[in-house]
Amino acid sequence: MCNYPCGHIHREKIMQSLSIKADPRWFQIIFQSLFLIYGIFILKWEAGWLHYTISIFGCLAINYSTESIKHRKFLPLSGKNGFYIWGFSIFISAMSLCLLLKTNHWYISLLAAFLTVVSKYLFRINQKHIFNPSAFGIVVTVFLTGEAWLSPGQWGTGTVLMFAVITFGFIVVTRVQKLDVSLAFLLTYAGLLFWRQVIYLQWPLDFFIHSVSTGSLLLFTFFMISDPRTTPNHPAARIVWGMLIASAAFYLSAFQWKYNTPIWMLIVAAPLVPVIDRLFKGKTFQWTETNLQFRFILKIKSIVMRPFMKKTAALLMLVAMLSHEAWAFCGFYVARADGALKNKTSQVILVRDGNKTVITMSNDYKGDARDFALVVPVPVVLKKSDIKVVDAGIFQRLNDYSKPRLVEYYDQNPCAPYRKAEDAVAKSLQGAIPGIQLENKPSADSEEYKVKVEAQYTVGEYDIIILSAEESSGLKKWLDINGYKIPGGAEEVLDPYIKSNLKFFVVKVNLEEKDKIGTKQLRPIQIRFDSPKFMLPIRLGMANADGEQDMIVYAFTRNGRVEAINYRTVSLPTAKNVPLFIKENFGSFYTNLFQHQWNKEGRGVVFLEYAWDVSPSNYVKCDPCVSEPPNWNDMKEAGIWWMDKNKFDDYVNEFDPGHSNVFFTRLHVRYNRKSFPQDLVFQSTPNKDNYQVRYIVTHPAPGNFDCEKGKKYLKTLKERRQNEMEMLSYLTGKGYNDWDAAASTSAGEMPAEADYRAIAPADMAPVYKKAGTIIFAAISLAGIALLVIRKKK
Repeated sequence: MCNYPCGHIHREKIMQSLSIKADPRWFQIIFQSLFLIYGIFILKWEAGWLHYTISIFGCLAINYSTESIKHRKFLPLSGKNGFYIWGFSIFISAMSLCLLLKTNHWYISLLAAFLTVVSKYLFRINQKHIFNPSAFGIVVTVFLTGEAWLSPGQWGTGTVLMFAVITFGFIVVTRVQKLDVSLAFLLTYAGLLFWRQVIYLQWPLDFFIHSVSTGSLLLFTFFMISDPRTTPNHPAARIVWGMLIASAAFYLSAFQWKYNTPIWMLIVAAPLVPVIDRLFKGKTFQWTETNLQFRFILKIKSIVMRPFMKKTAALLMLVAMLSHEAWAFCGFYVARADGALKNKTSQVILVRDGNKTVITMSNDYKGDARDFALVVPVPVVLKKSDIKVVDAGIFQRLNDYSKPRLVEYYDQNPCAPYRKAEDAVAKSLQGAIPGIQLENKPSADSEEYKVKVEAQYTVGEYDIIILSAEESSGLKKWLDINGYKIPGGAEEVLDPYIKSNLKFFVVKVNLEEKDKIGTKQLRPIQIRFDSPKFMLPIRLGMANADGEQDMIVYAFTRNGRVEAINYRTVSLPTAKNVPLFIKENFGSFYTNLFQHQWNKEGRGVVFLEYAWDVSPSNYVKCDPCVSEPPNWNDMKEAGIWWMDKNKFDDYVNEFDPGHSNVFFTRLHVRYNRKSFPQDLVFQSTPNKDNYQVRYIVTHPAPGNFDCEKGKKYLKTLKERRQNEMEMLSYLTGKGYNDWDAAASTSAGEMPAEADYRAIAPADMAPVYKKAGTIIFAAISLAGIALLVIRKKK
């Protein structure tokens, strides 16, 4: 009689005998396709289908034509003498264009496809491409056109498990012997980041984990730099080459604040490959079919089940789940011992062009002015001319213009066709977004704390000190002695900023100047500086923030939309029809919608609420408009210097046709320490697509509906209201009974079957469900593996 081991051994023999023979490129295409599906349907990428279609079919068509000309005949469309020759490799390159490149123009997509294909034939030595085709197409297109960009934040960090599982499976099952270059790059890059971020700057571990767990980095590591046709032939040379690219990419990103540096360095380092191949002889790679044997699962099992590996895996999982409890604005508020200041919501205006940045910080502090103080890290020592106070009304005007809005429409009674339809009415979200707050009391200086007062100014009603420090403990003591009470968690964040050579912009109220000016409310402070760093240091504000924080960012550029590069930038659902009773509950509706969508998207996201070209030459600045668009004076008040030829002459070129271009982006960030381990880092993109958050309520037509069209209208109305209830559930996660629905009875003439109350019972549960964060293919692979290696007890 056979005991447990018999069945176990039998399964192992079956697994060892199973194998599939296939070209390894099939697996790469499959996994890239899954990534694209995940991005489109789960992460909701905004790039249109036209971009994906042209990228794929453009590459295939151009490469087919080129290969047919090369062979002087039309090649078969399929088979080893057809698709295997002209389609396999270029399809992989086309998928990389879909996954990495962003553009709003079809001709830019076509240009990228053309450059990708042409690079394979123009730049060759010894039957090898010099450049990775897709990397060449992407880099040259971005560089030449200014109408394409890379979006490293589009993957977020929640997809790391998906990438790890699928990439690991891809490497193992296809036996692509280029794992050495991938690991050399990743380990070098991650090691240098760990040294700088954790050891030198002393950021918490979650800061580092966020940096290395981005999908864009892992995609580059396993699907681009590992391209066997563009890497050195010799194994040792590949390792050195990968380390070289990683080191250069790290330097440019960490010290020069350049973005997307790995792909740029891959192109720069590509011409070295022929030289390396000449110096270090190795076997030239050729694509051949490989056996996919399930025996590898048993090998994985034997490794994973070892006690040491069990403990190591558990430790890694624990590290990955570690998060620090804390909570933020660009700086933190300091207070006297009896103060109780906490950041809740802040508003910031960002103006960016080239390396020049203007930041305006709102202030709705309501306490005693003697207790107010603010500390903000800045990249340079500011001059007095770089600091000014502005009218607080600028924030209210920008908020009123760009905040989410409700649009009303009115049905016309089909039985009374001559009744004039009422015009649509637009209403914005009620209530202004709260501002920021802080506190203080200072005056003193001491070299023993290694703190240097770089500059002192009085600007408006504020006394301003620019500090530099050598260590966080000394800065903290200096601030304490000078009357500033530092929040308990601030020292942890101060040290990395100090070691990053940032200065500290310290503000308090000058009571005499305040009385002279006669202002009751403290006005916003505006600063300007030149720096390659386009960021908001929100981590410092988490030191005295209480729970989750909200920040509204009003960003102005010449080029197009502003987006985060280290977090996903997500557009909120817009132009959706919602029930009529939302009109009376719009503020509550949007609050619930934002919270629901924030939870649904994994919390570590930046939401887009508005994007529009507000240049003077563009006459349509909203649709519909709920308040006046920003005028010339508003733009000047916000700090847009290129609109004024009398100031900042070095940035104004009257012969530049774009000198009056202004694009406005409104971003809404809800954050805490767990979801946002890093400061917000932005980039200006050439994306000029207009966007606004708007919701629609439609009033039913009054009167009787005895005519045939009226009966059809009632049937359509009931279906529409059902759809509105389902949409409400999708947007907010709440149903009819969660709202004050008194307004649903406003149309007293409506038949009972068309009333929301008759429809509501079918709407008690949200109709749309959030898909899992792990792509179905990864789940399938993991499930199969677990079933096979499950140990029978």
